[in-house]
Amino acid sequence: MKSFKKHSIEIGIFLSFILPPAGIALLLLCGIQTLNSLWKRGEKIKFSPGLFLLSCLFLSSIGSAFAMHDFSYFLVSALILAYIGLYVKIISQGAQRTFTALKWMTVCAGLYFYMLYPFQEKLLGKSVTSVLTGTALFGPGTPVHYERLIGAAYNPNFSAAILLLGFSFLLAECLACVRSSKWPLTAFWSAIACLFAHAIILTGSKSGFAVMLILLALFAFRLNKMMAILLVGILALNTQVILSWMPRSADLTASAQVRKEIWRNALTLWQEHSLFGLTPIGFHKEYVLQFHEAVPHAHNLVIGMFTEYGALGGTAFLLVVLINLCKLFMLNFASLQNKKQLDVFLIGLPVILLTGMFDYVIYSPQVAVVSIILLALWDKYTSKITWLSPRVREHARSIWWSLGFKTAAKSKNTHS
Repeated sequence: MKSFKKHSIEIGIFLSFILPPAGIALLLLCGIQTLNSLWKRGEKIKFSPGLFLLSCLFLSSIGSAFAMHDFSYFLVSALILAYIGLYVKIISQGAQRTFTALKWMTVCAGLYFYMLYPFQEKLLGKSVTSVLTGTALFGPGTPVHYERLIGAAYNPNFSAAILLLGFSFLLAECLACVRSSKWPLTAFWSAIACLFAHAIILTGSKSGFAVMLILLALFAFRLNKMMAILLVGILALNTQVILSWMPRSADLTASAQVRKEIWRNALTLWQEHSLFGLTPIGFHKEYVLQFHEAVPHAHNLVIGMFTEYGALGGTAFLLVVLINLCKLFMLNFASLQNKKQLDVFLIGLPVILLTGMFDYVIYSPQVAVVSIILLALWDKYTSKITWLSPRVREHARSIWWSLGFKTAAKSKNTHS
């Protein structure tokens, strides 16, 4: 029992990829237990950007429930509260094994999704087994002759997000192997990455395909800046060829028009509920009422944040994104021993943000819990970094004390 409790997060991550309802429930339960334990002990929670964002989303969902007089919205509040507990558990107790488990279990999940594809047609449906294993299709389309890879994520777009995370972790591993001249391992991980690339194409996700190319450019940039410039140049000169490789490229224009219409309607909903938003439950209800279409989310991460969580949640989201961009920039000035895991975060973190440009993958609790764990590990990692060298920090401290002394002296003279 003690071993289960000690490794509950890792077990939850594993289950969330093969039995999503069970894995997600376990991770959320861990979050609730963490908050309950902190409440009983009267411990304070250390402030961090991720905690700030989740807290703002929580407050927005409560405000929305009261503003809309719909107490079913409190279900969203309860879910976010569990997310907060999970985040706090990772950032306060998370160990190296959690980082390792997330990385390699996501890679194994991608391979598992890929291996399910030949049997997908037999697995599709809304049976209890399909729902429990994540192979049921939720979203547009019919299970008959469905060609897009779903894996165990209920939807090809959600599957693409998990595959992209695994792909980014593999690219980071390839970087480590190249830098240490481990060429057989480099070849092995590159071959696995090629399987992931094929799986991403099989999902039929156009945004997933585009993000995959961006991740390859980031990989090239971390490896060699001139190589990155060359790769971007080749991609720019062969746009038409790349578009022909893109899955479902024939309906690119039509899909863009549909997305544009959804974004316009979502912004209309936000204008009507600008402060607290509608929550994910309210968005679906209001969209059907006003536009007579069953659209579950805004298909854009930024617009979705503002529509579902209002100005409070949307502004907090943009602020946290800005803070993390500054972190990435300042990491260039950090000491080398603090950059062991940087490649994993640098290539992995942009996945959710980039896929969010044309979709809203964190709508899926399965993707959301993985994203929250990754964000918590990132905040824990950057909290240990010395952003300024000791010499610069000492100089800044002396200036601060000098200014404080002068201010105090000036105040004393004024009172005398």
